This record gives sequence, C-alpha cells and structure tokens, in this order.
Amino acid sequence: MLLKRKKIIKAIMITFKCRLFIVMFFCSMLWSSSAFSQTLIKVVDQNNTPLPNAVIEVVTSKSIVANDNKPDTYVMDQVDKAFAPEVLVVPVNSLVSFPNSDDIRHHVYSFSPAKTFELKLYSGKPKSPVRFDNSGVVVMGCNIHDAMVGYIYVTDREQVYITDKNGEVAVNEALSVNSQLQVWHAKSTKGVEKQTLFTLNQEKLSQKVLTLELPVNTAKPRDSFEELALHEH
Repeated sequence: MLLKRKKIIKAIMITFKCRLFIVMFFCSMLWSSSAFSQTLIKVVDQNNTPLPNAVIEVVTSKSIVANDNKPDTYVMDQVDKAFAPEVLVVPVNSLVSFPNSDDIRHHVYSFSPAKTFELKLYSGKPKSPVRFDNSGVVVMGCNIHDAMVGYIYVTDREQVYITDKNGEVAVNEALSVNSQLQVWHAKSTKGVEKQTLFTLNQEKLSQKVLTLELPVNTAKPRDSFEELALHEH
C-alpha cells in the first residue's frame, strides 16, 4: 500500500514538473517574441519613390526626461559645402557641435521657432556647442553658401527612427491596430515644420513591409555657390 502511494506521488510530481516546464517554455517564447519583435517600415512619396531621412516617431512611446546636468553632445559637421548629416535627430535639451571640416569658412544660422542661433563666419570648431532645449524642427543654412541646408529634429519622445537611403527603418516596437506614427520629411507638402500622422489598421500591419505614403514637393534646383571668394577664406 505504501509503495503504491509513493508511485502515485511520484507520478503526480512528474506531471507537475512537465506542466511547469511547458508553461515556462511558452512564457519564454512569448517574452522572446516580444523582446525581439521588429516592424520594417518604408516611407515613400506619391510616386512610390523611397524617402531617405524621413523621421518616424511612435506617438505612444514615453517622453524623454531631459538631463539638465550632463546632456549628450551630437555633431553636425560641414563637409564639401554641405551639412553632414543632412538630418540630425537629437533628444530635447541636447548639445550640438558644429565643426567646419572644409578649408573655407562658413556662417551657420537658423531662424526656426524651435531654435534661433547664429555662428558667424568661422573655420575649425566653434568654442561652444549649441543647446537645443525645445522640441521641433530646426532648419539651418549658411549665410555664405546658399545651397547648404540642414535640419536638426529635436524630439521629446523615446521611440524615434530615421529612414536609410532605401527609405526603410526597423522599428523595435510592438505595433498594433490604432498605433499612431508621426512622420516628418523636409520636402513634405505640409511644410518643413509639420508632421503627418498615420493611424495603423489591420491591413497595414499585415504587410510584410509596412509602407507609408508621404506626398512631397518636387525639389527646386538651387544655384549654389555664387558667393565671393573673399567670404570663404
């Protein structure tokens, strides 16, 4: 009788362990799937042409807590009479340095509401970086070289992405029906300081590559370098 009871207890324990293992296995699989899930997003224009340098914000993501003590410093360089990168995404309250890697001088400025500043004619590296303490789009130019246009996208959201040369980016976020994405591009027909809001539906989410269409303006040719030589050196 005692031996039979021991066998029953042993069988119950084996069954319990098996069930526990199965539960832990499925929990692990769910966690893994959630932790490493990615959504490939592609931004195109009205002609289905990929849009590089499109900024995508996940609207439901957390807000960034600004670090007033030691904010990060980012770099917006000037190379071959162009801003490098053309679009720089930074968290609100960041510092941005503007080194001049050209062998000529530049005069960087912006009149944007998010940040108005001016770095008068200089070469090399300015003494101090510029702090960007308001969210928004900062459009920059050079007072000497009209073709130089760059953008600093200052955000207060945690999940922000920028598309590559193919107009694509992998979003490390579990997107679901009614998730909202805010998309910005410099050539958007809405204007350079406006974003376009997309609300995702099941049809969009079922696509292998989630494609967002953003109408843009046709780029106008700019007569670049008609500046006087005496301004450059």
